[in-house]
Amino acid sequence: MRSYTHIVTGIIFSLLIMFISGIPVNAFYIFIAGAAAVIPDLIDYAFLAKHKRETHNIWILIGLIALGFVNQIFIIVAAAYLSHLILDLMTYHGVRLFYPFKLTNYVVMSEKNRIKTGTNREKALFFFLCIIMVGGVLLSYQVFSLIDSTVASSGTTEVIGNNSTNGTAKTYINVAVDIDESMLNKNVSITNGQNGTNIIVTEVNPGS
Repeated sequence: MRSYTHIVTGIIFSLLIMFISGIPVNAFYIFIAGAAAVIPDLIDYAFLAKHKRETHNIWILIGLIALGFVNQIFIIVAAAYLSHLILDLMTYHGVRLFYPFKLTNYVVMSEKNRIKTGTNREKALFFFLCIIMVGGVLLSYQVFSLIDSTVASSGTTEVIGNNSTNGTAKTYINVAVDIDESMLNKNVSITNGQNGTNIIVTEVNPGS
């Protein structure tokens, strides 16, 4: 598989692992996932002079998973590395999963269904994965939730005036509060204990 296909797939796998593990998604982790997805090939070309896939084995994956218990960044790297193995298992050459103990090249599909590097079949897979990746990134950053919450807030909250005294900003907002008859014509203070914000209801109208 080409590097661009590995990068996109590595990001997808990493987003999935981050979602399952509850790891916050950020640009740094996405970059690490994309870089880690091509590291096996870079090591092959740098130290072995050609792509023998001897660095594509299950032992490295197990080591990365073990390191994930020390630092969560290795969970991202392990996910990207796993995606690389899976993609190469779909090629004609396969992967030496148990190297150096076994030199067998393992594949997961019949010969006619395997993907040859650089062909239109790989390009079609790449564009399909790009769509999934973009959707995953958008959902992970909660873009749609942010838009929905902004629209909802603008429709339910009405700011009727701002006042600043001694450098402290105060905002007066219309708030619907359920009260009983004994509270009519009384000021009601609502305190948010997390940030110390006070909401003062200065007028209560019955039946509103």
